[in-house]
Amino acid sequence: NEVISMAFAGKVAGSIFEGERKFDLVVRFSQDFRRDIQNIEDTFVPLPDGGLVPLSALAEIVYMKGPAQISRDDTKRRIVVGVNVRGRDLQSVVDDVQGIIGSQVTLPPGYLIDYGGQFENLQNARRRLAVAVPISLFLIFILLHFALKSAREALMVYSAIPLSAVGGVLLLWLRDLPFSISAGVGFIALFGIAVLNGIVLIEHFKELKREGLDDVKQRVLLGTKQRLRPVLLTATAAALGFLPMAISSSAGAEVQRPLATVVIGGLITATLLTLIVLPVLYSIFDQKSTSIKVNRKIIVWCLLLFPALASAQTRKLSLDEAIEMARENNASFRSSEVAVQKSDAMVGTAFNFEKSNVYFNYDENNLAPNNSPLKVWGIQQNFAFPTLYGAQKKLLESKSQMQQNQHAINEKVLIRQVSNAYDEVLFVRSLIINYQFLDSIYGHFARAADRRYELGESNYLEKLNAQSRQNEVKLLLSQSESDLQSAYIKLGSLIQVEEPFEVSKTSFEQLSVVPIDTANHPYLLYYQEAIISVDQAYKVEKNKLLPGIQLEYFQGTNNAVNSQTYQGFQVGLGIPILFGGSKSRILTGKLEKERLQYEAKNFRTTLNSRSQQLQVDLAKQREALTIYEQTGKQLAVALIETATKGFQSGEIDFFQYVQSMDQAIKIELNYLGSMRQYNQIVLEINYFTN
Repeated sequence: NEVISMAFAGKVAGSIFEGERKFDLVVRFSQDFRRDIQNIEDTFVPLPDGGLVPLSALAEIVYMKGPAQISRDDTKRRIVVGVNVRGRDLQSVVDDVQGIIGSQVTLPPGYLIDYGGQFENLQNARRRLAVAVPISLFLIFILLHFALKSAREALMVYSAIPLSAVGGVLLLWLRDLPFSISAGVGFIALFGIAVLNGIVLIEHFKELKREGLDDVKQRVLLGTKQRLRPVLLTATAAALGFLPMAISSSAGAEVQRPLATVVIGGLITATLLTLIVLPVLYSIFDQKSTSIKVNRKIIVWCLLLFPALASAQTRKLSLDEAIEMARENNASFRSSEVAVQKSDAMVGTAFNFEKSNVYFNYDENNLAPNNSPLKVWGIQQNFAFPTLYGAQKKLLESKSQMQQNQHAINEKVLIRQVSNAYDEVLFVRSLIINYQFLDSIYGHFARAADRRYELGESNYLEKLNAQSRQNEVKLLLSQSESDLQSAYIKLGSLIQVEEPFEVSKTSFEQLSVVPIDTANHPYLLYYQEAIISVDQAYKVEKNKLLPGIQLEYFQGTNNAVNSQTYQGFQVGLGIPILFGGSKSRILTGKLEKERLQYEAKNFRTTLNSRSQQLQVDLAKQREALTIYEQTGKQLAVALIETATKGFQSGEIDFFQYVQSMDQAIKIELNYLGSMRQYNQIVLEINYFTN
């Protein structure tokens, strides 16, 4: 190492002085002799006797790949894969990456993928916006109510917020800009600016009313005409202020452009629609009845309590997070962990000796040589045969391992239950989406059938059938919503958290299958350890038949002058004579071992046959899913489009339309049912894996 360091990196051999300056004199090979690996092999190393030997004779010098850096995070090794995103929004890129990794990459045990960097910052910012936006909207309404002193007028001015959001989203789409965090901040700024025009109009309408202009139509026309210039000036000034940011291309423009685009687009639509929509709303709701009064104390309490209400955000859980929370919170699983700790602690009780017997004896019948009664004290201890303690320790260790295997079984059961409940939530949610689609379709055509009946274009039977189909779909939708609530209750009973939650996954998809490994299933390991435990219990009973050891030491004295101390010890063996009970326990242990062997063999056979059956069922469901993906999906879409166009054009009647819609939805529901069965089979197959 010293030779290589000196030859290639250089080593200080002295100093050079030039006036007041000092330089190191460094010795190393010239440039021509430190170019490649051959130069290292030809480098000579001095020997103790003064000889030289090439480095290639002492070591094998080769090129090898090694890690440039080993990073750790949270006591785990971390490998960073950096990605720069251009031309797309970060969220959709990560969604695509997660979808590809979830379907095509199988991680080894102990590996996990975490998405950080700017995406993590994006997630944190979105969570903050989820709190900031509702708070800002709520505060805007409260301030409007204090300014206008009327909840009805505050709601009318508040209508400028959704009107402004339309323009912000539209201009983002026209400029092909993603919805970023800066755009979200822009919406908050936009909402505050958008309500100013509404306040200007409403206050002027109220001022005209106080001046005696009671005709609502004239008041609206005159007030809008008189406040047209201030409204346009307010919006134009704010929009022109953001214009340089909207067209900026310098450093930081990627943050400025979405924010300014949202504000400018929102102000355009908010101004135009405010001049049209707000006067119409005012003319409709301006009645002689007193405006709705809101208790100011209630508003103050709402302001005080709103931060606490806002902090109780619904937590979105992925499947991995739900499983981890179940491991941490499920009382039954935690009880299993305590049972493992208890069985480990029991191993220390293998070396449990009987209590030592200390005694004192005053015996007047047993006289010393000086005719004085003896006072005797002693200590006695009984031991089992030494091999018994070792056998008991092995038995307790085997029982501890059995408890660990049982804990592994409980963990696999818990994972399957949580995964099944999570999948059920996604399944029922997909059903609700389909029923909502049906409800909107049948609701529309029920109204159309009612109108056709009023115009005499259809009969009463068609009207009744349309209403019947709509009520039937509403019932199915209501039942599915109840099923979704039940699925969430089931999932909550497993993860056992008090805070509100919902599943973060939005789509109902096929689960991935882990290759089956029945050889290391925890149940088989449990049976193997149970057989070992019975065998150890058999050895314990056999060791109990060995003789026990008795040790005793005693001393005796008397009260006479020049009394003497008499010492003695006693060694004995405890030989079992009546051992019928032990023989019965030994026989019972042999029979129990034979029974467990039969049970393990039966379970292994059942496990293998069940695995084969699941593979057959999985192939059947996969075939059904493949048929839908190849032809069924396109057929369902074509049925819905053709039936809708045909019914609207009058080519088919209502009954044919209903049959076509039912057939299309039936295809979709059958697909969801097949996917649900497919996922249940996958979960059971994964339960059999190690």
